[in-house]
Amino acid sequence: MGSDGDAAEGRRRRVTGEKVFASDFRPVDLAAVGWPTDCLHALLLRSRYVDRPFTGVDFGRLPDELRPDVVVTAADLPEPPYSNHVSADDVQALLPAGETADYLGQPVAIVVYGDFVRFRRAAQELREGAAPVTYGPAPATGVPPPTEEEQIAQDLEAWTGRTFTGAQRQAHYLLDGTVPDGYSHWSRGRVTYDAAQGTFVRGGQPDTEAEHLFLAVEADMAQPGAHLAVTTTFTQQIDPAFLEPEAGLAWLDRTSGTLHLVLGTQSPHGDVPDIQALLGRAAHPTVRSVRLWSKDCGGGFGGRDKSPFPYYLALAAVFAPGPVRLAYDRREQFQGGLKRHASAVRSWIRADPDGRIRAMRSFIVLRGGVEANLNGPVLGLAALHATGPYRVPRASVHAIVLERAIPIVGSMRGFGIPQVAFNLETAIDRFAVRGLGMDPLDFRLANAVRSLSDGSADGSADAPQPDTDLAGTPLRFHVAAADVCAAARDHTLWQGRDEARDRVAGRGDGTLYGVGFACCMEAYGTSQDSVYTAVQVDADGQVVVWGQSVEMGQGSRGALEQAAHSVLGVSAVARLGVVGPFERFAQRLKERGLHDQVKISLSHGASSASKTAFFHVHVVREACRALLRLRLLPAARTLLDEPALTDADLLAAWQDGAVRLPGRPPVPLAALAREVVRAGGATCVMAHGYFCNGWSQATFQVDGVPHEASVDALALVGSPDDDPVPLTPVGPLRPPAARGPGGDVVPRSLYAAAGHLIGVEIVPGRGAIRVVDAVTFLDAGDPLLPAALEGQVAGGLAMGISHTLHEELPPETGAGPYVNFDRYRLARYADITGIRRETVLVPLPAGGVLGTGSPSLRHKGVGEATMTSVAPAIANAVAHALGHGDDHCWPYRTPIRLADLALPHDGRS
Repeated sequence: MGSDGDAAEGRRRRVTGEKVFASDFRPVDLAAVGWPTDCLHALLLRSRYVDRPFTGVDFGRLPDELRPDVVVTAADLPEPPYSNHVSADDVQALLPAGETADYLGQPVAIVVYGDFVRFRRAAQELREGAAPVTYGPAPATGVPPPTEEEQIAQDLEAWTGRTFTGAQRQAHYLLDGTVPDGYSHWSRGRVTYDAAQGTFVRGGQPDTEAEHLFLAVEADMAQPGAHLAVTTTFTQQIDPAFLEPEAGLAWLDRTSGTLHLVLGTQSPHGDVPDIQALLGRAAHPTVRSVRLWSKDCGGGFGGRDKSPFPYYLALAAVFAPGPVRLAYDRREQFQGGLKRHASAVRSWIRADPDGRIRAMRSFIVLRGGVEANLNGPVLGLAALHATGPYRVPRASVHAIVLERAIPIVGSMRGFGIPQVAFNLETAIDRFAVRGLGMDPLDFRLANAVRSLSDGSADGSADAPQPDTDLAGTPLRFHVAAADVCAAARDHTLWQGRDEARDRVAGRGDGTLYGVGFACCMEAYGTSQDSVYTAVQVDADGQVVVWGQSVEMGQGSRGALEQAAHSVLGVSAVARLGVVGPFERFAQRLKERGLHDQVKISLSHGASSASKTAFFHVHVVREACRALLRLRLLPAARTLLDEPALTDADLLAAWQDGAVRLPGRPPVPLAALAREVVRAGGATCVMAHGYFCNGWSQATFQVDGVPHEASVDALALVGSPDDDPVPLTPVGPLRPPAARGPGGDVVPRSLYAAAGHLIGVEIVPGRGAIRVVDAVTFLDAGDPLLPAALEGQVAGGLAMGISHTLHEELPPETGAGPYVNFDRYRLARYADITGIRRETVLVPLPAGGVLGTGSPSLRHKGVGEATMTSVAPAIANAVAHALGHGDDHCWPYRTPIRLADLALPHDGRS
C-alpha cells in the first residue's frame, strides 16, 4: 500500500495536524483494514563499547514494574530459520552475549512493553542509564588511540602510498585521452588494485597499462617547475538531521502469516526482501509474507535508504503478541541513525602556462562503518566526481573506504560528491589565483566540459565529438557546466566583488567581506535505473498514479501528478511507495524471460539519487500515452461513431481531458473510461522502463493498433492490485547501449551542472562567519513544479551552509543517547533569513536532455546538486575576504572555524 493524496491535499493535512508521517500513526488508525487496536511499544538496547565484550542484559537491576514484557536477544534468533545479519557482511543484527560489538551502538536486545505508561518510565531509565547492559572488563590503559581526525589523516598518508589497514573497499579511475583509444573505464573496463601483488588488475590479470599510466601521471606531477597545486582537505562526519526521527508500526497477523509494517522509508522495495532474508524466508514457521505500508518520511536525505531500522521493527513484531510501535527519539536517532562519511582527500592539479589543465591526480579516503550499507556505491560516485566538470586529458583517481567500528555510515544527500567537490573546487580556486594569476571563473571556463546536447555525434572522424567524464564515457547528454560558469562570471556579484570587499573593509569595524564561486557536475540516477508505474482512470474520470517513489518533501507526489496531467489533461492523485503490485508485475516479466535475454534490469530502486523528475516522470508519461492510444482513443471513435478518425486527429482534438472536435460536443475522460469498461477493456496501464545510457524501447500491438514506446513492458489491467498479464512485444525488446567498448556498464551518463556564488562576512569581534549573499546557478531544465524546485534550492543552500559552518558530531555520539540539537548545532533561522538570495536557471536547448532522436525530456534531477557546491564556494569566499595573501587563506577542513583562519592580525596574510 502506498501513501495517498494529491500534493495540495498533503499540504493541507500537514498544516491542519492530520496524520501524514509514519510517526503519526497508531494501530487504532488501521482498525478499518483489520488491525487490532492495542499498541505495544519497543525500545532498542545498544552496546556502548567496542573494546570490551558484551556479557548480557540483567533486568534484575530494574524495578519490577519497569521490567519488559518481551525481550528479544541474539539467542532468540537461531539459524535457521533466522539470519542474524543486517547486511551481506558478517555484521550481526543483535550482538550475542560474550562477543565484542562490531560497531559503536550495535543493538544487543529489543525490549517490548505492553502499556505506554510503563514504557515511558522504563524508556527514561534505559535511555539515560545503561544499567541492564553488562560488559566484561575494560582493556588495560595504554597509549590512547588516535582521535578520529588523527586517524583519517594517518589513513590518507598510508593510502597515498597505496597501503591501508583493516577492511576496505576501493574504486579506481585511470584516464588517458591524449592518444587515440586511450585508457579509460569506457574503453578498457573496470580496474582494481591488488595490494598483495602491488599492481592494478583487470579481468583477473595484472594490468600493466594501468600501472604505467599511474606512474606516468605521478611522474608528471613531480616535474621541476611545473604549474602545480597540491591540496589536502578534510570533511567531517555528519547526521542527516531530518525532521521526523525514524518510527514505524508492525503487526504479525498470525492467522494469515502476514507481517504488516507501516514505515517512512526511502527503500520500501529493498526493505521487504531484506526483512524476508532476516526471517529466513519460507523457512520461518509463522511469517508467510511481508506487506509494507509506505507513509511520508518527514525528510530523508539518504538517511532512510537501507537503514537498519526496519529490521528491528520487524523482529519486535515477530516476537510481540500484538501490534508494536518502535519510534526513536532524537537522541536515539543520533546514536543509531545513518551518518555521512567523513573524508580526507589529497589532489594534484597540473596545468600548462595558458591555464589548460594537463592532468589531475587524487587519493580519497572515506571513513565508513563496518556495517557496509552503501559504502561501496558512495565511494564509487565520489571517485567518479574527483575531476568535477572539467576536461582533463590524463587523470589518476584512487578512492578507498575504510570500515571502522563506528556508528553505521551510509548514503546521504550528495552521495560522496560534496566531500570531493570541497577539495577540488578550493584547489581550482587557489591554483587559478596563486598559481596562474587568473580569474578563477576564467580558469574554469577554459577547462569546463562541453556535451553534445543535440546528440549528433556519430563517431565519424569529421563529426564533433563530446568531452568525456572521468570514466571516459562520452557526454552525449546535455550538461551545462560551461553555461553555469559563464553566467556566474557575468553576474554583478562576481564583477563587483573586489569593490564590495573594499567597501566593507572601509567601515573600520574589523568586518571582512568576500565572494567565492564553486561549481559541480553531479550525476543523477543510479546508472541502471529500473522504474515501475501504473496509471488508472476510474468511471468518474479520476486519474490515479501509482509510483515507487517516496515523498520526502522533494515534491515527488506533485511531480507525478503533473506528469499525468500533462498527457491526460486532468488533475491526478498519486499513491506513492507502492510495493506489492510492482513486485507481481516484475515476477510476471521474469517468468517470460525476455528482459534477462537483453540485460534489462527489473530491480526495484530506492527514492534517492534525484530520480523523480527525469526517470519516474518519463515512465508515468509513457504509461499515460499507452492508456490514451490503446484504450481511450478507440473508445472515442466508438462514442463519436467515427471509426475513420486517426490518432493524429483525435490527439489534436484532445484538450483538458476531453476530445473536442469542431461542431461536436466534447467527449470527457469519464465517458471514455465508462465506454472502455462497457466494452470489456481495462482502464489501467502498468509500465516498466529502464535507463542506462539511454532508455529501453519496445513495440506493442493491441487490437491491431501498434504502439512504439520508450519503455520495455506494458500491461493492461483493471487495477494495479490485479495479477498483470504483460503485453507481448512485437519483435525483440530494444535495450539501451549500456556498455562501453571495454565491456563494462557505464558508471553514469546523466549529469546536471550547478554552481554557487557566495558572499560571506567574517566578524572577528563576534567570532562569526556568516553568509550574506547567495546566487544559485542551476542546470535543471524546465521546472516541473517551480515552487518545489525553489524549495530544493533554498533547502540545499541551508543544508550546505549548515554542513560548512556549523555541524559536527561529538565523538561519543554512538556510545549512548547523549547527543541532541543542544550539542549538534544546525544553521538557525537567523543564519539563513538575512541572506540576499537569487536563483538563475540555465536554459535547456531545443533538443532537451537527451537530444534529437531520443525521447523528449526536459527535466533533470537536481535535488543533490543544489547543495554540493555550497561548501567550497563559502571557503573560496573566505579566501577572497582574507585577500588571497597566501595558501593559508583557503580553509582546508569543515566545519570552517574562525580560529583556523589566517586573519590579518595573526601575521599570516
